[in-house]
This record gives sequence, C-alpha cells and structure tokens, in this order.
Amino acid sequence: MSSCQTKDLLYMLIHLNKQLACRFEADVGLSPNRLELLCRLSREEEISQSELQKAVSIDPAAVTRHVQQMEAEGILVRTRSNEDNRIALVRLTEKGKAWIDNRSREKDQFMEKLQEQLSAEDRQELIRLLSALGRSMESVGSGRKADEPVQK
Repeated sequence: MSSCQTKDLLYMLIHLNKQLACRFEADVGLSPNRLELLCRLSREEEISQSELQKAVSIDPAAVTRHVQQMEAEGILVRTRSNEDNRIALVRLTEKGKAWIDNRSREKDQFMEKLQEQLSAEDRQELIRLLSALGRSMESVGSGRKADEPVQK
C-alpha cells in the first residue's frame, strides 16, 4: 500500500470515528463513552470508581466528570466504602437501570440502521477486518504510553 493510500485510510478511519460518535450521540442521546461507563455499571452491583476507570477505555478525568454529571442527574449514586473511607463506590439507581435499558434499545436500533446497507457476509467481513486491525494496533506502537506527551 502506498504512503498516500495509508494516509487516506488513516484519515478515513478518523473521520468515520468522529462521524459515528456524533451521529450516535444525536440519535441515542448519550456519548459512546458514557454508554461504555453505563454498560460496565449495569454488569456490576457496585464498583469502586478507580476499578471503573481501569475497566473502561476512557481518560480518568473524563470518567470522574461523567460520574459527577450522572450522579447529579440521579442515574447513579456514589458512597464511601465502609472498609476504607477513601474509596468511592458507584452503583446505578433504579432510574439509571431503566435509563440504560432504554438507551440499550436505542443503541441496538442505531446499529441496525447503520448496518442495513450491508449484507450478512459484509457484516462478518467488517467484523473480521476490524478485529484484525485492532490486533495490529496492539502489536505496533511507539513504546510510549497513550497519555505520555509526544517529544518534538
């Protein structure tokens, strides 16, 4: 693949990611990051905020902002651990559980609409290719951490 084609692929992936996130948020009513947090919370009765941060692929400061906003909206509650007062525990409220159920249905509808132009074979091929690309991303790297600044 030529250097120009490689750049085009990179820009196409970046553009599609941005477009997908914006369209998803407009249609479903929440960001993909918030959905990831809520899905993780829906699988746990209660989880420490630090464990939640480690479990999702979201910047720790963004996790804190999302948790604070969702607490203010009544979607989740934070309490202190009885064993260690420094540990903040997070859990969904009943309102939050109902809210995530509704958003999950909307997400499923969004994904169906997104894929309706693809045949079953195309969907499987897309999954295969994206999985391969994900594995490639894990094996290549600059040796620096994702949150480490680039040296000029």
